[in-house]
Formats: sequence, C-alpha cells, structure tokens
Amino acid sequence: MTAQLSPQPLDAFLRSVASTTYEEARRLPGAAVASSRDFDELQAYVMDLYEGVSAVESYVETDGQVVDCVPEDAHPAARRWGGLAVAPDQGPPQLAESDEPMTPDPRSREAMSPPPQNVLAARTAPAGTTPLYRTTLSGLCRFRTLAASSAKERPLDLAASADAAAPAAALGKRYATGEQNIPCLGGASRINVWNPFAAASNQSTFSQQWYYAGLEGPILQTVECGWHVDITKYGNATPHFFVFATRRNYEPDHSFYNEAGQAFQPVANPYVRPGAPLAVSQSNGTQVEYKMGFYFTNNAWWLYFDDHPIGCYPAAWFNGGPMATSAVRAKFGGEVGTLITQWPPMGSGRHASAGFGQAAYQRLAAVNPVSGGAVHATLSDAGSVSGPCYSLQITNNSGPDWGSYLFFGGPGGNSC
Repeated sequence: MTAQLSPQPLDAFLRSVASTTYEEARRLPGAAVASSRDFDELQAYVMDLYEGVSAVESYVETDGQVVDCVPEDAHPAARRWGGLAVAPDQGPPQLAESDEPMTPDPRSREAMSPPPQNVLAARTAPAGTTPLYRTTLSGLCRFRTLAASSAKERPLDLAASADAAAPAAALGKRYATGEQNIPCLGGASRINVWNPFAAASNQSTFSQQWYYAGLEGPILQTVECGWHVDITKYGNATPHFFVFATRRNYEPDHSFYNEAGQAFQPVANPYVRPGAPLAVSQSNGTQVEYKMGFYFTNNAWWLYFDDHPIGCYPAAWFNGGPMATSAVRAKFGGEVGTLITQWPPMGSGRHASAGFGQAAYQRLAAVNPVSGGAVHATLSDAGSVSGPCYSLQITNNSGPDWGSYLFFGGPGGNSC
C-alpha cells in the first residue's frame, strides 16, 4: 500500500524543522498557527519527539504520509512506557459466527454479492525496527495550537477565537448512534467504510465505537476507534483508521489521536497502524468492512483490528480514573463535526433507509461483560439527530450473520 516515492531523509527533515521560522510557517499551505509562541511550541514538540531517533528506512504511503522505520527502543511510546507493548497470550472473547456466506440486510433494494474480507496489512519494517508515521511541522501548523492538533472537540475549542468561521451556536457535533449501558471490558463491531465529502479545515465525519466510564462523575474517560475523514489532520479526504482516548472530559491536553502524546503504546510491527488510509465501499458494489474493537485485559485497553492486537492504552494512563478498570457504556455509529453552518455528510452520505450497498452500517456489534465472554449488544437510540440531515435504524439480535446492527448516515445540510 505504498507509492514509489522517496521521502526526505529523517535527519534532513529534522534540520529543516529546526531552521523553519514562524514567518515561513505562516506561508505554508493551510497554515493556521495562532501566534509565534504557538509556533515555537509546535516546533519544540517535533524536535523533542525525535530526539535521539534515527530511521533505518523511510517510505511514503499511498495517501502521502511518510513512514519512518525506527529502532524499537527509540519509538516515542517505547521511551515513555519502557518498551513497546507485548500482545496478550489470548485475544478478546468472540461471538459465535456462522460459517454460511453473509446475507444482505433484508431491507436491501437488491441482492448484493457478499462483501469480501478486506485486509489492509501494514508493510513489514526491518528487523529490530517499528514503523512510525512522521509528525511534520507543516501538518501541525494547520492547527492553531499544539493542543488543538489532537483535540476531538476542536470545533468547540475554536468557537471562542476571534477569527472563528461561524458563531458558537453553529458549531459542535451531531450523532446517529446506538448505545447500551452495561459494565463491560470493551466490545467490537464490523465497521463499513465510505468516503463522504468533507470540506477542508471545516468539517469532519466519523464511523466509530466509544467505550465510556465516569458518566456520572467529575471525570469522563473514553477509548474510541473507527474511521474518520479529517482533511486538516491528514491533508487529504481519505478515510483513515483512528484510535482516540480522553482521560479527562475531552480536554485537549488529556485527549489524543493515534500515537500523539505517547498515550497509545503500539506493538512492534503492527498489522495496521493508527492513522492508516483505508479502502472504501462502492455504491451498489463491493462493501468494505473491518472488524475492530477494544478489550480490557492485562491491565490495559487493547485495540484489535481484524482480530490482530495493534497496541493498548495502559491503565496507568488513566491516572486511577474510572477507565482504569472497566467501562459502563458502549456506543456505536456516526458522528460529524463542523466549523461552519453547513453540516457534512455522515457515513456514505445516504440515509439509513437506503440499506445495504448504499448506506453505512456497523454489524455484529458486541460487548464484553465484566462477567466474561462476548454477547450481542442490545442497542437503543442515543438521542440521534433525525429529519433531513441524518437518520438511524437499529436491529438487535437478528441472527449469526448480522447480529445487532445499525444503518446510519445522511447528507447533512444547513439545519441539522
């Protein structure tokens, strides 16, 4: 999954970061860095991140992201956690699945071919190294501040700025989600991937899972995974696999995407990396889906992708908070955010009623009760937006092929 391009060597890249001035950074494409002081913080972050790091090999992903294969003990997360993560001996508990071919949802407008198992395996790094997406100064400068670069609540964070694109009342999030309140050790689903349009720097769209704790207390904590489109973050409109966690109420300094902030501890040479571009579904054609989810085991929240352990959030990162032991709610579905009065498409951009082959879905939604095992989730509408913008349809315990599933999405619009 790589293009035949030669990236700038890591040492030359770091020299260019060190020599870049604030005035030069302001002229970079899409630059939004708020001030000279904020630029200095961004620049220092990159230099500190790569202190003592060398690359044995570097290459370019198809979406343009540079990957550096660095010595395992030099990876920033390894420096923080005393090494890269070691996968548990056993994976998460599994639902019993049928060996029969998958049946299209009965509301489908026409019979479809069963979707294949789609694999997006990462390129293997040389022995003794592990792949690391390059954190660039140009990418960080698309954000106003370092904290904003990994804040999921970025639209609300920017609402108070003097040059925000819209008044605060127009900013925020919309959802089409099903949830279950249950003490659990995580869960999983098969997430269908699409590539809806999102306006550069202004909008984001997600299909994901959430696992929450602290809903009634002073500190809300989560672990989350799925795919999202965020042009500011990645520099393109391709859907990317993401992982996210907050240990304190979505506050920027306590909330991080992918491997930012060294909160997430990856395994060496993971099957797929957080931040990787994903294949997408075609309307009335091949449907691409990936199984993913979390399981709390070995004192950590382990992320699995197509049943491969990718890495974890150690319980210690949650500072003794509620997610240091378990979650109390699981949620599945779609989310969108905007900085402007126009709301973006969710899912495929089609409403839930369009059905299989046209609307986005998650199927075989499961939770892992604290008592053990895996069970089909029993989902209820979590206060989703309805009407012309987005919609949601939930079916629980339908059978072994689809289990508990939801179709969701819509075109967005002006009055959501």
